[in-house]
Amino acid sequence: MNLLAKIRIYGALLMGLIIFNSCEEKGDFELGSDVAPIEFEAENISLSTGIVWLDSINSANLARIFVGEHSGSDFGDMTAKGYLGLDLNENSHPVLTADDVLDSVKLNFSINFLYDTSATNRALNLRAYKIGESFPADRYITTSELIQTNELIASGDVQIDTFDSVYSIDADLNWAQEIFDGIRDENATFDAQPAFSQFFPGFVFRHEGSSQNIFGLGTGSNFEVIFYYSAPLSDGSGNVANRTITMSGVGQPSFHHFTSDRSATNFAFVQETSVEYNQISELVVQSGIGLVTKLDLSDLERFANVNDGAIVNLAEMTVGPIGELPPGISPPSILLLLITDERNTLISDGGALRAIQEDGVSVISQAFPLQLRYNENDRTYTASVTSYVRGYLNDVFRRNEVFIYPANMNLSTNGFTLGLGDLEIKIFFSQLR
Repeated sequence: MNLLAKIRIYGALLMGLIIFNSCEEKGDFELGSDVAPIEFEAENISLSTGIVWLDSINSANLARIFVGEHSGSDFGDMTAKGYLGLDLNENSHPVLTADDVLDSVKLNFSINFLYDTSATNRALNLRAYKIGESFPADRYITTSELIQTNELIASGDVQIDTFDSVYSIDADLNWAQEIFDGIRDENATFDAQPAFSQFFPGFVFRHEGSSQNIFGLGTGSNFEVIFYYSAPLSDGSGNVANRTITMSGVGQPSFHHFTSDRSATNFAFVQETSVEYNQISELVVQSGIGLVTKLDLSDLERFANVNDGAIVNLAEMTVGPIGELPPGISPPSILLLLITDERNTLISDGGALRAIQEDGVSVISQAFPLQLRYNENDRTYTASVTSYVRGYLNDVFRRNEVFIYPANMNLSTNGFTLGLGDLEIKIFFSQLR
């Protein structure tokens, strides 16, 4: 290496050390007297908060229905019951003879959700009643209900061990025999789905007694009614073959009714939907029931006016630490920031809910909603909102009212509480002095 090359290298190192030392010192950074100094700052945005109980939380056709009761949580005493239609599956029916004998009938199902995942409170005392009115494929929400008859179709007590197991309870043989005889006699009621649905609209699933848990019962192909019967062999031996007829929940409507009695909680005052309650001592978010925290981001406008021309290097939102939860109960894993307005409703755009978007995508896109992810070590949710804040300061896209909304709102009943001061948007920015 020649002398000139060495001089260049040492010169570059010296310049790097000068810049590094200047960055280590607090305050201004400047390369010379002819260059305007850059000032690096950080500021928290003031957030006004409230609680809103959303209406119209969809519970239809979600691949699960909730069943059970749970009391004593910070959100209130929860109660759930599920509704599910039954597919006749007429194209698979065998030709039955007078010698075929119905032996037993089982309802087989899976469990794909537990509010309390601890080893306790896993006893499911499931009861299935007949629905007492028509059950059309329609839009159902958590406040929807259908008439329940007193006709108990199936019952059984099971201990839920794993999500990949199939659980069974016994069906009433009188109910099953009527269906079996109707198939054998080629009764029109059991030849096609519309007529069968009039005869049997579907099941109402409930838990008997206090379960201290909310269970998610699988629907569609994860639910079956199996008729076990014996058919004599045609060889004259007198022996019989064990055979089955299978019906399921495939293609059938399903939904759950879900309520929460908050009278003994800090949120007893939340009585009406779509109303913002801001005289509060604590915040709350809960899936399933539709409790969300509302944020007012209008302090960003003040920040933009005071710091005209500022360059936003990073804007980060932190939610938490959230209130402690009992062992086995987890909060939602992901939160969204859904855009709302003074009506306190969700805003739909082309089928998607309007939301603040991830960094690096268009602020008016709907395909990549920002996700605040939960960190169980410090019980906080964090995400960068840099693109949104930059768009706000540049007057490209400004929305001041958002909901902290769990990504699994329809598929879970989990939630958390939050102190009024445990929300933060911090902006790291720089500007020329």
